[in-house]
Amino acid sequence: MKISLILLFNILFMAVHASPPEMNKKFEKELEKHFSSDKIVLSKIEEISDEQDIFFKLLNQGAEVGIAVLTEAEGRFDKFDYMIIYDTNLQIELIKILVYRSQYGSEITAKRWLSQFYDKQNDSLKYGSDIQAISGATFSASALTKNINRINKKLREYKD
Repeated sequence: MKISLILLFNILFMAVHASPPEMNKKFEKELEKHFSSDKIVLSKIEEISDEQDIFFKLLNQGAEVGIAVLTEAEGRFDKFDYMIIYDTNLQIELIKILVYRSQYGSEITAKRWLSQFYDKQNDSLKYGSDIQAISGATFSASALTKNINRINKKLREYKD
């Protein structure tokens, strides 16, 4: 069953979002690790998904356990792909940079820096005040903050 779900997810994901295969594997691995389970079922939220953002309801034995988002942001020179896991109250539980392509700004991939977004759900986070500035990654960190604000707003409007 797990193999068929993963295969179905990969086919669906590749048709909607032309991403490198390693991103799909990293996404699946992070979901399994975060929920300590390989039985999480993904249900795409068509109403708010688009070319840049793919939203999934996360179900465990039929009960919703959260929402995951696969998205991308633009650094200074290159785009980077990342995921966000929200709890059922739309608070951020995890942000993971899946593919960082640039040789500059990789400081934003640090778990400690990313953790400052956790338990937040508003869409007006300000880089440099609410979110700590980070030397060497100004463009990427600022882009990530703006993108998270955009996604938080989209999710809040969807749930309201």
